[in-house]
Amino acid sequence: MRRRLCIAIQKRTPDWDAVLNYLGVWFEQVDYSKSLAQNYSVIILNDQPESDQVELLKVYLNNSGSILEIEDNLIFTKKSDTKNSSVQTLTRNTRHKSFEHISFVDLFENVRLHNDSELFEGLIHFQKQKKGAIGFFGANLASLTQQSGYMRKRFYSSAGENPDEIVSKVSKHELLELFAATLKELHYHQGLPFISKWTSPTEKPVFGFRVDSDFGDQKSIHDLYDVLKRHDIAGTWFLHVEAHEEWLNHFKEMEKQEIALHGYEHGTSSSYHKTVRNIEIGEEKLEEAGINIDGFCAPYGIWNEALEKSLSEKSFVYSSEFTLAYDGYPVEPANENLPLQIPIHPICTGSLNRRRYSYSDMEVYFEQVLNQKLGRFEPVFFYHHPLQPGLDVIDAILKKVSSLPFENLTFSEYAGFWKRRKEFKFEAWSNDGMLEIQSDSQQNVLLQVSTSMDGFDLTDDTGSNIDLPKTPKFKYSNSYLLESEQVHKLRNKDLRLLKTSLLDWKNRIKL
Repeated sequence: MRRRLCIAIQKRTPDWDAVLNYLGVWFEQVDYSKSLAQNYSVIILNDQPESDQVELLKVYLNNSGSILEIEDNLIFTKKSDTKNSSVQTLTRNTRHKSFEHISFVDLFENVRLHNDSELFEGLIHFQKQKKGAIGFFGANLASLTQQSGYMRKRFYSSAGENPDEIVSKVSKHELLELFAATLKELHYHQGLPFISKWTSPTEKPVFGFRVDSDFGDQKSIHDLYDVLKRHDIAGTWFLHVEAHEEWLNHFKEMEKQEIALHGYEHGTSSSYHKTVRNIEIGEEKLEEAGINIDGFCAPYGIWNEALEKSLSEKSFVYSSEFTLAYDGYPVEPANENLPLQIPIHPICTGSLNRRRYSYSDMEVYFEQVLNQKLGRFEPVFFYHHPLQPGLDVIDAILKKVSSLPFENLTFSEYAGFWKRRKEFKFEAWSNDGMLEIQSDSQQNVLLQVSTSMDGFDLTDDTGSNIDLPKTPKFKYSNSYLLESEQVHKLRNKDLRLLKTSLLDWKNRIKL
Protein backbone atom coordinates (compact mmCIF):
# COMPACT_ATOMS: atom_id res chain seq x y z
CA MET A 1 0.00 0.00 0.00
CA ARG A 2 1.27 3.47 -0.91
CA ARG A 3 1.32 5.53 2.28
CA ARG A 4 1.98 9.19 2.91
CA LEU A 5 4.75 9.72 5.43
CA CYS A 6 2.86 12.62 6.96
CA ILE A 7 2.43 13.10 10.70
CA ALA A 8 -1.03 14.27 11.70
CA ILE A 9 -1.83 16.24 14.83
CA GLN A 10 -5.26 16.53 16.41
CA LYS A 11 -5.02 20.29 16.99
CA ARG A 12 -2.50 22.68 15.49
CA THR A 13 -1.31 25.47 17.78
CA PRO A 14 1.71 27.81 17.50
CA ASP A 15 3.67 25.93 20.17
CA TRP A 16 2.98 22.52 18.60
CA ASP A 17 3.89 23.88 15.17
CA ALA A 18 7.18 25.03 16.71
CA VAL A 19 7.87 21.50 17.97
CA LEU A 20 7.15 19.87 14.61
CA ASN A 21 9.11 22.51 12.71
CA TYR A 22 12.03 21.86 15.08
CA LEU A 23 11.88 18.18 14.12
CA GLY A 24 11.58 19.09 10.43
CA VAL A 25 8.80 16.63 9.62
CA TRP A 26 5.91 16.84 7.13
CA PHE A 27 2.82 17.45 9.24
CA GLU A 28 -0.76 18.70 9.10
CA GLN A 29 -3.88 18.77 11.23
CA VAL A 30 -5.63 15.43 10.97
CA ASP A 31 -8.37 15.34 8.31
CA TYR A 32 -10.86 12.66 9.31
CA SER A 33 -12.51 12.76 5.88
CA LYS A 34 -9.41 11.06 4.45
CA SER A 35 -8.36 7.43 4.70
CA LEU A 36 -6.25 7.67 7.86
CA ALA A 37 -4.23 4.54 7.12
CA GLN A 38 -3.13 5.76 3.68
CA ASN A 39 -2.52 9.37 4.65
CA TYR A 40 -0.86 9.38 8.07
CA SER A 41 2.17 7.52 9.39
CA VAL A 42 1.48 8.65 12.98
CA ILE A 43 -1.42 10.58 14.52
CA ILE A 44 -0.60 12.75 17.56
CA LEU A 45 -3.47 13.22 19.99
CA ASN A 46 -2.62 16.50 21.71
CA ASP A 47 -6.34 17.19 22.20
CA GLN A 48 -9.46 15.11 22.74
CA PRO A 49 -11.05 13.75 19.53
CA GLU A 50 -14.81 13.66 19.01
CA SER A 51 -16.64 10.35 19.52
CA ASP A 52 -17.03 9.71 15.78
CA GLN A 53 -13.34 10.46 15.32
CA VAL A 54 -12.49 7.86 17.97
CA GLU A 55 -14.24 5.21 15.87
CA LEU A 56 -12.13 6.20 12.86
CA LEU A 57 -9.00 6.02 14.99
CA LYS A 58 -9.92 2.44 15.96
CA VAL A 59 -10.13 1.52 12.29
CA TYR A 60 -6.78 3.25 11.74
CA LEU A 61 -5.18 1.11 14.46
CA ASN A 62 -6.67 -2.05 12.94
CA ASN A 63 -4.99 -1.06 9.67
CA SER A 64 -1.54 -1.00 11.34
CA GLY A 65 -1.59 2.70 12.22
CA SER A 66 0.31 4.32 15.09
CA ILE A 67 -1.16 6.79 17.58
CA LEU A 68 0.73 8.93 20.09
CA GLU A 69 -1.30 10.13 23.09
CA ILE A 70 -0.01 13.25 24.83
CA GLU A 71 -0.36 13.70 28.60
CA ASP A 72 -4.07 13.64 29.57
CA ASN A 73 -5.43 13.03 26.06
CA LEU A 74 -5.95 9.34 26.69
CA ILE A 75 -8.29 7.37 24.44
CA PHE A 76 -6.65 3.95 24.20
CA THR A 77 -4.44 4.09 27.30
CA LYS A 78 -6.35 3.49 30.51
CA LYS A 79 -6.17 6.50 32.79
CA SER A 80 -6.01 4.11 35.75
CA ASP A 81 -2.71 2.82 34.34
CA THR A 82 -1.20 6.28 34.76
CA LYS A 83 -0.69 8.77 37.55
CA ASN A 84 -0.08 12.49 37.88
CA SER A 85 3.29 13.29 39.34
CA SER A 86 5.35 16.37 40.11
CA VAL A 87 8.81 15.56 38.77
CA GLN A 88 12.17 17.25 38.50
CA THR A 89 14.61 14.96 36.66
CA LEU A 90 13.67 11.67 35.02
CA THR A 91 16.27 9.03 34.18
CA ARG A 92 16.21 6.36 31.48
CA ASN A 93 16.28 3.45 33.99
CA THR A 94 16.15 0.75 31.31
CA ARG A 95 17.92 -0.21 28.11
CA HIS A 96 15.92 0.54 24.98
CA LYS A 97 17.55 0.92 21.57
CA SER A 98 15.52 4.00 20.65
CA PHE A 99 16.50 5.92 23.77
CA GLU A 100 20.00 4.74 24.59
CA HIS A 101 21.54 8.10 23.63
CA ILE A 102 19.71 10.03 26.40
CA SER A 103 20.51 9.56 30.09
CA PHE A 104 18.02 11.95 31.65
CA VAL A 105 15.66 14.86 31.10
CA ASP A 106 14.99 17.85 33.38
CA LEU A 107 11.32 18.86 33.48
CA PHE A 108 10.46 20.45 36.86
CA GLU A 109 6.78 20.11 36.04
CA ASN A 110 3.61 18.13 36.71
CA VAL A 111 3.42 15.28 34.22
CA ARG A 112 1.59 11.98 33.78
CA LEU A 113 3.57 8.77 34.22
CA HIS A 114 2.63 5.26 33.09
CA ASN A 115 2.65 2.65 35.85
CA ASP A 116 3.86 -0.17 33.58
CA SER A 117 6.83 1.59 32.01
CA GLU A 118 10.42 2.14 33.11
CA LEU A 119 11.24 4.40 30.17
CA PHE A 120 12.16 7.64 31.89
CA GLU A 121 10.23 6.46 34.93
CA GLY A 122 7.00 6.10 32.96
CA LEU A 123 7.10 9.26 30.85
CA ILE A 124 7.05 7.10 27.70
CA HIS A 125 5.17 3.86 27.07
CA PHE A 126 4.38 1.68 24.08
CA GLN A 127 1.68 -0.94 23.63
CA LYS A 128 0.37 -2.97 20.71
CA GLN A 129 -3.28 -2.81 19.75
CA LYS A 130 -4.17 -5.49 17.22
CA LYS A 131 -2.06 -4.58 14.16
CA GLY A 132 -1.34 -1.06 15.35
CA ALA A 133 0.77 0.61 18.02
CA ILE A 134 -0.05 3.15 20.71
CA GLY A 135 2.54 5.44 22.18
CA PHE A 136 2.15 7.47 25.36
CA PHE A 137 4.11 10.64 26.12
CA GLY A 138 3.23 12.03 29.54
CA ALA A 139 4.39 15.64 29.20
CA ASN A 140 3.02 18.57 27.24
CA LEU A 141 6.34 19.19 25.53
CA ALA A 142 4.94 21.99 23.36
CA SER A 143 4.26 24.04 26.49
CA LEU A 144 7.49 22.98 28.22
CA THR A 145 9.70 24.02 25.31
CA GLN A 146 8.28 27.55 25.52
CA GLN A 147 8.88 27.94 29.28
CA SER A 148 11.46 30.43 30.50
CA GLY A 149 12.30 29.44 34.09
CA TYR A 150 15.95 28.87 34.96
CA MET A 151 18.18 27.47 37.69
CA ARG A 152 21.81 26.58 38.33
CA LYS A 153 22.79 23.12 37.07
CA ARG A 154 25.92 21.03 37.05
CA PHE A 155 27.31 19.54 33.83
CA TYR A 156 29.09 16.23 33.80
CA SER A 157 32.85 16.23 33.38
CA SER A 158 35.28 13.33 33.28
CA ALA A 159 38.17 15.75 33.78
CA GLY A 160 37.40 17.15 37.21
CA GLU A 161 34.71 18.61 39.44
CA ASN A 162 31.44 19.10 37.56
CA PRO A 163 31.16 22.74 36.41
CA ASP A 164 27.88 24.63 36.75
CA GLU A 165 25.91 27.47 35.18
CA ILE A 166 22.45 29.03 35.37
CA VAL A 167 20.45 27.59 32.48
CA SER A 168 16.90 26.73 31.46
CA LYS A 169 15.13 24.54 34.04
CA VAL A 170 13.72 22.38 31.26
CA SER A 171 16.38 20.53 29.28
CA LYS A 172 14.60 21.27 26.03
CA HIS A 173 17.02 19.50 23.72
CA GLU A 174 16.74 16.22 25.61
CA LEU A 175 12.96 16.57 25.82
CA LEU A 176 12.63 17.13 22.07
CA GLU A 177 15.05 14.29 21.37
CA LEU A 178 12.87 11.99 23.48
CA PHE A 179 9.85 13.02 21.45
CA ALA A 180 11.67 12.49 18.15
CA ALA A 181 12.79 9.03 19.28
CA THR A 182 9.20 8.19 20.25
CA LEU A 183 7.94 9.17 16.80
CA LYS A 184 10.70 7.17 15.13
CA GLU A 185 9.84 4.08 17.18
CA LEU A 186 6.20 4.35 16.07
CA HIS A 187 7.30 4.56 12.43
CA TYR A 188 9.70 1.65 12.67
CA HIS A 189 6.98 -0.50 14.25
CA GLN A 190 5.11 -0.21 10.96
CA GLY A 191 8.20 -0.79 8.84
CA LEU A 192 8.12 2.86 7.74
CA PRO A 193 11.08 5.23 7.38
CA PHE A 194 11.20 8.48 9.33
CA ILE A 195 11.80 11.47 7.04
CA SER A 196 12.87 14.88 8.33
CA LYS A 197 14.74 17.96 7.18
CA TRP A 198 18.44 17.86 7.92
CA THR A 199 19.87 20.32 10.42
CA SER A 200 22.82 21.70 8.44
CA PRO A 201 23.25 23.17 4.94
CA THR A 202 25.78 20.41 4.21
CA GLU A 203 26.23 16.83 5.33
CA LYS A 204 28.46 18.04 8.17
CA PRO A 205 26.97 19.18 11.51
CA VAL A 206 27.31 22.85 12.37
CA PHE A 207 30.01 24.40 14.55
CA GLY A 208 29.70 27.96 15.79
CA PHE A 209 31.80 30.12 18.09
CA ARG A 210 30.39 32.95 20.15
CA VAL A 211 32.37 35.73 21.78
CA ASP A 212 30.81 37.77 24.59
CA SER A 213 33.12 40.77 24.63
CA ASP A 214 32.43 41.71 28.29
CA PHE A 215 34.77 44.57 29.28
CA GLY A 216 37.39 43.34 26.81
CA ASP A 217 40.32 45.66 26.02
CA GLN A 218 41.94 45.96 22.60
CA LYS A 219 44.71 43.49 23.38
CA SER A 220 42.40 40.72 24.63
CA ILE A 221 40.09 41.24 21.66
CA HIS A 222 42.98 41.21 19.20
CA ASP A 223 44.55 38.09 20.76
CA LEU A 224 41.28 36.15 20.53
CA TYR A 225 40.66 37.29 16.98
CA ASP A 226 44.15 36.09 16.02
CA VAL A 227 43.27 32.62 17.32
CA LEU A 228 40.05 32.49 15.28
CA LYS A 229 41.85 33.77 12.20
CA ARG A 230 44.66 31.23 12.61
CA HIS A 231 42.16 28.37 12.44
CA ASP A 232 39.92 30.01 9.82
CA ILE A 233 36.95 30.08 12.22
CA ALA A 234 34.11 32.50 11.55
CA GLY A 235 32.86 33.67 14.94
CA THR A 236 30.04 35.87 16.13
CA TRP A 237 31.06 38.71 18.46
CA PHE A 238 28.39 39.99 20.83
CA LEU A 239 29.60 43.44 21.80
CA HIS A 240 29.42 45.07 25.20
CA VAL A 241 29.31 48.38 23.37
CA GLU A 242 30.16 50.72 26.26
CA ALA A 243 33.49 48.93 26.79
CA HIS A 244 34.57 49.51 23.17
CA GLU A 245 32.76 52.74 22.39
CA GLU A 246 35.92 54.64 21.47
CA TRP A 247 37.26 51.95 19.11
CA LEU A 248 34.27 50.21 17.53
CA ASN A 249 35.89 50.56 14.11
CA HIS A 250 38.34 47.90 15.26
CA PHE A 251 35.60 45.27 14.84
CA LYS A 252 34.83 46.40 11.29
CA GLU A 253 38.34 45.40 10.28
CA MET A 254 37.88 41.77 11.32
CA GLU A 255 37.70 39.27 8.46
CA LYS A 256 34.97 36.59 8.29
CA GLN A 257 33.52 37.64 11.67
CA GLU A 258 29.94 38.63 12.48
CA ILE A 259 29.16 41.46 14.88
CA ALA A 260 26.07 41.31 17.14
CA LEU A 261 24.82 43.13 20.23
CA HIS A 262 25.34 42.26 23.90
CA GLY A 263 23.87 45.52 25.17
CA TYR A 264 25.33 48.97 25.72
CA GLU A 265 26.00 48.36 29.40
CA HIS A 266 26.77 44.86 30.63
CA GLY A 267 23.87 44.65 33.05
CA THR A 268 20.47 43.11 33.55
CA SER A 269 17.17 44.39 34.88
CA SER A 270 13.57 43.34 35.43
CA SER A 271 12.54 46.79 34.21
CA TYR A 272 11.31 46.89 30.63
CA HIS A 273 12.28 50.55 30.21
CA LYS A 274 15.86 50.00 31.41
CA THR A 275 16.23 46.84 29.35
CA VAL A 276 14.93 48.24 26.08
CA ARG A 277 16.93 51.43 26.54
CA ASN A 278 20.13 49.44 27.04
CA ILE A 279 19.43 47.65 23.77
CA GLU A 280 18.54 50.83 21.90
CA ILE A 281 21.65 52.75 22.98
CA GLY A 282 23.79 49.80 21.89
CA GLU A 283 22.01 49.72 18.52
CA GLU A 284 22.48 53.45 18.04
CA LYS A 285 26.22 53.35 18.81
CA LEU A 286 26.79 50.43 16.43
CA GLU A 287 24.77 52.13 13.69
CA GLU A 288 26.83 55.31 14.12
CA ALA A 289 29.95 53.17 13.66
CA GLY A 290 28.51 51.69 10.46
CA ILE A 291 28.03 48.23 11.95
CA ASN A 292 24.90 46.32 10.95
CA ILE A 293 23.64 43.60 13.28
CA ASP A 294 21.17 40.70 13.11
CA GLY A 295 21.42 39.28 16.60
CA PHE A 296 21.47 39.86 20.32
CA CYS A 297 22.37 37.97 23.47
CA ALA A 298 21.55 39.16 26.97
CA PRO A 299 24.22 39.94 29.55
CA TYR A 300 24.66 36.93 31.86
CA GLY A 301 22.35 34.98 29.54
CA ILE A 302 19.35 36.12 31.60
CA TRP A 303 15.95 35.82 29.91
CA ASN A 304 13.08 37.55 31.71
CA GLU A 305 9.77 39.26 30.95
CA ALA A 306 11.43 42.63 30.42
CA LEU A 307 13.79 41.17 27.82
CA GLU A 308 11.00 39.20 26.15
CA LYS A 309 8.88 42.34 25.75
CA SER A 310 11.89 44.31 24.50
CA LEU A 311 12.86 41.73 21.89
CA SER A 312 9.27 41.35 20.70
CA GLU A 313 9.37 45.01 19.66
CA LYS A 314 12.71 44.72 17.88
CA SER A 315 13.64 43.14 14.55
CA PHE A 316 16.49 40.86 15.59
CA VAL A 317 16.77 37.70 13.52
CA TYR A 318 18.00 35.65 16.47
CA SER A 319 18.98 35.82 20.11
CA SER A 320 20.96 33.44 22.31
CA GLU A 321 20.23 33.04 26.03
CA PHE A 322 21.07 29.79 27.80
CA THR A 323 18.53 30.51 30.54
CA LEU A 324 15.94 29.95 27.80
CA ALA A 325 17.62 27.07 25.94
CA TYR A 326 21.06 25.45 25.93
CA ASP A 327 22.72 22.94 23.61
CA GLY A 328 20.70 21.46 20.77
CA TYR A 329 19.09 23.00 17.71
CA PRO A 330 17.48 26.44 17.29
CA VAL A 331 14.18 26.83 19.12
CA GLU A 332 11.34 28.63 17.38
CA PRO A 333 9.26 30.83 19.73
CA ALA A 334 5.49 30.37 19.62
CA ASN A 335 5.30 34.18 19.63
CA GLU A 336 6.12 35.10 16.04
CA ASN A 337 7.34 38.54 17.13
CA LEU A 338 10.28 37.02 19.00
CA PRO A 339 13.57 36.10 17.32
CA LEU A 340 14.82 32.57 16.77
CA GLN A 341 16.66 31.23 19.83
CA ILE A 342 20.09 29.74 19.06
CA PRO A 343 21.34 27.64 22.01
CA ILE A 344 24.99 27.26 22.96
CA HIS A 345 26.87 24.98 25.32
CA PRO A 346 26.80 27.10 28.51
CA ILE A 347 30.14 26.09 30.03
CA CYS A 348 33.15 28.23 29.15
CA THR A 349 36.76 28.37 30.34
CA GLY A 350 35.67 30.76 33.08
CA SER A 351 33.24 28.15 34.42
CA LEU A 352 36.03 25.58 34.51
CA ASN A 353 38.53 28.00 36.01
CA ARG A 354 36.17 28.55 38.95
CA ARG A 355 36.43 24.80 39.56
CA ARG A 356 40.26 25.02 39.42
CA TYR A 357 40.72 23.12 36.16
CA SER A 358 44.16 23.08 34.62
CA TYR A 359 44.34 24.04 30.95
CA SER A 360 44.88 20.43 29.97
CA ASP A 361 41.78 19.39 31.93
CA MET A 362 39.81 22.15 30.21
CA GLU A 363 40.81 20.69 26.85
CA VAL A 364 39.63 17.27 27.99
CA TYR A 365 36.25 18.73 28.98
CA PHE A 366 35.63 20.48 25.66
CA GLU A 367 36.83 17.47 23.66
CA GLN A 368 34.33 15.38 25.65
CA VAL A 369 31.51 17.70 24.54
CA LEU A 370 32.78 17.73 20.95
CA ASN A 371 32.90 13.95 20.73
CA GLN A 372 29.48 13.55 22.31
CA LYS A 373 27.88 16.00 19.88
CA LEU A 374 29.75 14.75 16.84
CA GLY A 375 28.72 11.18 17.65
CA ARG A 376 25.08 12.27 17.31
CA PHE A 377 25.75 14.69 14.38
CA GLU A 378 24.48 17.58 16.51
CA PRO A 379 25.57 21.23 16.33
CA VAL A 380 28.27 22.49 18.67
CA PHE A 381 28.34 26.12 19.78
CA PHE A 382 31.06 27.13 22.25
CA TYR A 383 31.67 30.59 23.69
CA HIS A 384 34.43 32.60 25.33
CA HIS A 385 35.09 35.94 27.03
CA PRO A 386 38.29 37.74 25.94
CA LEU A 387 39.36 38.65 29.49
CA GLN A 388 38.85 35.17 30.93
CA PRO A 389 41.76 32.72 31.22
CA GLY A 390 42.13 29.86 28.79
CA LEU A 391 43.02 31.39 25.43
CA ASP A 392 45.48 28.55 24.87
CA VAL A 393 42.60 26.14 25.48
CA ILE A 394 40.47 27.91 22.85
CA ASP A 395 43.43 27.73 20.48
CA ALA A 396 43.73 23.96 21.01
CA ILE A 397 39.97 23.33 20.71
CA LEU A 398 39.60 25.37 17.51
CA LYS A 399 42.56 23.52 16.05
CA LYS A 400 40.76 20.28 16.90
CA VAL A 401 37.50 21.55 15.37
CA SER A 402 39.31 22.44 12.15
CA SER A 403 40.36 18.80 11.78
CA LEU A 404 36.85 17.43 12.35
CA PRO A 405 33.90 17.23 9.92
CA PHE A 406 32.04 20.38 11.00
CA GLU A 407 30.39 23.12 8.95
CA ASN A 408 31.49 26.40 10.52
CA LEU A 409 28.74 29.05 10.45
CA THR A 410 28.16 32.38 12.13
CA PHE A 411 24.97 32.79 14.12
CA SER A 412 23.42 34.86 11.34
CA GLU A 413 24.29 32.22 8.75
CA TYR A 414 22.80 29.49 10.92
CA ALA A 415 19.62 31.50 11.53
CA GLY A 416 19.33 32.11 7.80
CA PHE A 417 19.65 28.41 7.09
CA TRP A 418 17.08 27.57 9.78
CA LYS A 419 14.63 29.96 8.14
CA ARG A 420 15.18 28.30 4.74
CA ARG A 421 14.77 24.92 6.39
CA LYS A 422 11.39 25.94 7.83
CA GLU A 423 10.23 27.30 4.46
CA PHE A 424 11.32 24.15 2.62
CA LYS A 425 8.29 21.97 1.85
CA PHE A 426 8.38 18.33 0.91
CA GLU A 427 6.07 15.34 0.67
CA ALA A 428 7.04 11.69 0.95
CA TRP A 429 5.45 8.30 0.39
CA SER A 430 6.42 4.73 1.20
CA ASN A 431 5.39 2.02 -1.24
CA ASP A 432 6.49 -1.61 -0.83
CA GLY A 433 9.88 -0.73 0.56
CA MET A 434 10.52 2.08 -1.91
CA LEU A 435 10.56 5.79 -1.14
CA GLU A 436 9.08 8.65 -3.15
CA ILE A 437 9.86 12.29 -2.40
CA GLN A 438 8.44 15.41 -4.00
CA SER A 439 9.27 19.07 -3.45
CA ASP A 440 8.53 22.28 -5.32
CA SER A 441 10.57 24.43 -2.92
CA GLN A 442 13.37 26.59 -4.26
CA GLN A 443 15.46 26.07 -1.12
CA ASN A 444 18.07 23.36 -1.27
CA VAL A 445 17.69 21.40 1.97
CA LEU A 446 18.87 17.85 2.55
CA LEU A 447 16.42 15.28 3.88
CA GLN A 448 17.34 12.82 6.61
CA VAL A 449 16.07 9.29 6.02
CA SER A 450 16.07 6.99 9.05
CA THR A 451 15.03 3.35 9.09
CA SER A 452 16.59 2.38 12.43
CA MET A 453 18.16 3.95 15.50
CA ASP A 454 21.62 2.94 14.25
CA GLY A 455 21.97 5.91 11.91
CA PHE A 456 20.55 7.63 8.86
CA ASP A 457 21.08 8.65 5.26
CA LEU A 458 20.90 12.06 3.63
CA THR A 459 19.38 12.78 0.24
CA ASP A 460 18.46 15.68 -2.00
CA ASP A 461 16.90 13.26 -4.48
CA THR A 462 13.29 13.85 -5.50
CA GLY A 463 11.28 11.39 -7.51
CA SER A 464 9.86 7.90 -7.23
CA ASN A 465 11.36 4.48 -6.50
CA ILE A 466 14.20 5.66 -4.28
CA ASP A 467 15.85 2.63 -2.70
CA LEU A 468 15.98 2.56 1.07
CA PRO A 469 19.53 1.48 2.00
CA LYS A 470 19.87 -1.56 4.21
CA THR A 471 22.69 -0.02 6.25
CA PRO A 472 22.91 3.72 7.00
CA LYS A 473 25.76 5.80 5.64
CA PHE A 474 25.91 7.93 8.80
CA LYS A 475 26.14 5.83 11.94
CA TYR A 476 25.62 7.11 15.47
CA SER A 477 28.24 6.52 18.12
CA ASN A 478 27.23 7.09 21.72
CA SER A 479 29.81 8.45 24.10
CA TYR A 480 29.74 7.73 27.81
CA LEU A 481 26.22 7.92 29.24
CA LEU A 482 25.55 8.63 32.90
CA GLU A 483 23.97 6.11 35.22
CA SER A 484 21.07 7.09 37.47
CA GLU A 485 23.28 7.59 40.55
CA GLN A 486 25.52 10.00 38.62
CA VAL A 487 22.49 11.93 37.40
CA HIS A 488 21.16 12.29 40.95
CA LYS A 489 24.56 13.55 42.05
CA LEU A 490 24.53 16.15 39.27
CA ARG A 491 21.11 17.41 40.28
CA ASN A 492 21.70 17.33 44.03
CA LYS A 493 21.15 20.81 45.45
CA ASP A 494 23.87 21.24 48.03
CA LEU A 495 25.05 24.26 49.97
CA ARG A 496 27.94 24.93 47.61
CA LEU A 497 25.67 25.26 44.59
CA LEU A 498 23.37 27.59 46.53
CA LYS A 499 26.36 29.70 47.62
CA THR A 500 27.54 29.98 44.01
CA SER A 501 24.10 31.17 42.92
CA LEU A 502 23.95 33.77 45.71
CA LEU A 503 27.41 35.12 44.88
CA ASP A 504 26.56 35.19 41.19
CA TRP A 505 23.39 37.17 41.90
CA LYS A 506 25.23 39.55 44.23
CA ASN A 507 27.99 40.24 41.68
CA ARG A 508 25.65 40.63 38.74
CA ILE A 509 25.60 44.23 37.48
CA LYS A 510 22.12 45.78 37.55
CA LEU A 511 21.02 48.40 35.04
